[in-house]
Amino acid sequence: MALDSRTTSTVIVYAYGPIFLIFTSVCLMLKKLTSTKQSSHQSSSDNNRLLTRIHGKWYNLSTFDHPGGPVALSLAKGRDATALFESHHPFMPRKKMAMILSKCEVSADDAKALNTLDPRDSGSEFNWDEIDKDGFANDLRALVVDYFTSLAAQRGTSIIEATKATPWRWLVVCTLLLSFFTSLNWFVQGYWAFIVITPVLAWLAGVNYWHDALHFALSSSWRINAYLPYLLPLLSSPRMWYHQHIIGHHVYTNIGHKDPDLAHNPQLMREHESVRWRPTHLNQASFSRTLFVWSNATSLGLNIINDIRATTKLTYNNVVF
Repeated sequence: MALDSRTTSTVIVYAYGPIFLIFTSVCLMLKKLTSTKQSSHQSSSDNNRLLTRIHGKWYNLSTFDHPGGPVALSLAKGRDATALFESHHPFMPRKKMAMILSKCEVSADDAKALNTLDPRDSGSEFNWDEIDKDGFANDLRALVVDYFTSLAAQRGTSIIEATKATPWRWLVVCTLLLSFFTSLNWFVQGYWAFIVITPVLAWLAGVNYWHDALHFALSSSWRINAYLPYLLPLLSSPRMWYHQHIIGHHVYTNIGHKDPDLAHNPQLMREHESVRWRPTHLNQASFSRTLFVWSNATSLGLNIINDIRATTKLTYNNVVF
């Protein structure tokens, strides 16, 4: 049964696309206008190079052909990428990684003039001195390597390919995407059932392909991982998601002033001690407050407001530069 207001709902849905594109265009223009602010951190020549610091040493990776592609490599630019580097290389022996990095090391004299985008980015959140002797870290790495080595042997693929989506997984992803786009026909016509069905399909499609692709885990092709999320960017701008989720949240989970997910809606919600307390936090546990925050978090917060704020301020939630 169709709603009487189907025409209104159709206009709203079709208007969302252009509105999103307009906001994206505005963000890109603002980014272009404000990008000159970064010149205070590095010289113009340094801005053109992919410089990063790992375990206290600076490396120039501008010409390095990274197996994961240039997008993954670019996330390390201008920052202390020690934790980012360690968390994304479980399969390669540490000595081999150190040997590869040594070929890109910046001289000690040149390194003295280099700074990270964020002056607070010291890399001191974790102690890496005894990581090679840490029992838990070694056991965890061994379990991961053993699991994917066995999986690779079963599939007859490389260990890296074994971490990516299987043909069956691709079938699930394509089915969910097709189901979502098909459901839009009835959703925009205002059918009651699809007010529930379409958003659920959008969520299932997003978390099964969008999230995995932006974690570089969907395909062995970096281009597919990089471009496919733009097909359905319902959760966030893919570029902003890299900063929020990959650089910030997954590397510095629950660490104050490093994990941007701790600072969403700080005016209404205080979920970590690093967020300054406000009187408005008194009723944050109420159902009405939770419903209001979460009902607006994705559509307005992640998709529009956070993109504009991050683009104009050149920092995500004042945490990730």
